[in-house]
Amino acid sequence: MEKKIKFQITSEQDGLMIKAILSKHLNLSRREISRLKFNHGIVVNGESVRVTEIMHEGDTVEIIFLEQDEKKAQIIENKPEILYEDEDLVIVNKPTGMPTHPSHKHLHDDMGTLLQNYYQKKFVVRAIGRLDKDVSGVVLYAKNQPSASRLSTQRNTGILQKTYIAIIHGKVKKKKDTLVYGIHKQENSILKSVNPNEKDCITHYEVLKENDDYTILKVIIETGKSHQIRAGLAYFLQPIVGDALYGKKEDIPCCLHCASITLQQPFQKERIVVEAPLPTYMQKFYTK
Repeated sequence: MEKKIKFQITSEQDGLMIKAILSKHLNLSRREISRLKFNHGIVVNGESVRVTEIMHEGDTVEIIFLEQDEKKAQIIENKPEILYEDEDLVIVNKPTGMPTHPSHKHLHDDMGTLLQNYYQKKFVVRAIGRLDKDVSGVVLYAKNQPSASRLSTQRNTGILQKTYIAIIHGKVKKKKDTLVYGIHKQENSILKSVNPNEKDCITHYEVLKENDDYTILKVIIETGKSHQIRAGLAYFLQPIVGDALYGKKEDIPCCLHCASITLQQPFQKERIVVEAPLPTYMQKFYTK
C-alpha cells in the first residue's frame, strides 16, 4: 500500500539538506531514504528533488513510499476478524489451526493470504511477529514497508507488548514468577528443548484462577522465541491444555491465546491497545 507523508519545512530545518531532515526529524533509515531516492519519492513544492537538496522555511515536502514486490495470493473465501485498522496497520484475531503467513506446507490457507485477498491485493501485508499455527489471538500486520520497519523496531525495543492467556494442567507453587531459560531446536524435530542455565528467554506469569485440575495464567514475554511459552511452561510448570507437542493429545485445541497487544501508531505515535476475546473452548475453564 502506498504511504504518503506531507509536511512543511520549519525555521529550525531551514538550510538543511532534505536527507538530514528525513533522518533526524522523521527517523527514516538510510535504506528507506535510498529507496525514496531511487523511486523519486521525495517531492518538494511539487517537484522531485535529490536527497542533497537544501530546504528553506515554508517549503512543502511530500514523501511517497511506493509498494515493492507485490505478491500474488490465492483466494480464501473466509473473512478475517479485524480488531483494529488504520492506514498503516491491521490487527486481527487469528483462530487456532491457521498459520500466520504462508509456508511450504501452507501456501493458501494462512492469515496473511486471507488478508491479502480481503484487501484485493492492493498492497503487501507484512506480519510483525507471528503466532504458532495452534495458538489463537492477536496478530499484527503492517500495510506498508515504513510501517513494518517502525513496528519491528517497537517489537525489538519492548514498546510493542503482548499479553497471553494460557491454561495448564494442575496447580503451580508460585502464584507469580519469572522464568529465565534457553531454548533450542531438537534434531529432526519441531520440538524445542529447554536449558534452565541459559538466559535467552524471559517469561513472566501470574495465576488468574486455579482449581485442582487446571490453572489459568496471564503470561508476558520479554523475548519472542519460537515455542517459548509452550516449551517453557511445560518444562517449569505443567503442559498447556490441548498442546499435543509438549503435553498429550486431547480432544480440545491448544489453550494458549494472545489476548492483547499494546503498541504505538508508527507515525502519529498515539498508544493503541487492542484485545482479542477468548475462544469459547477456553472460556469454559473460567466457570469450572
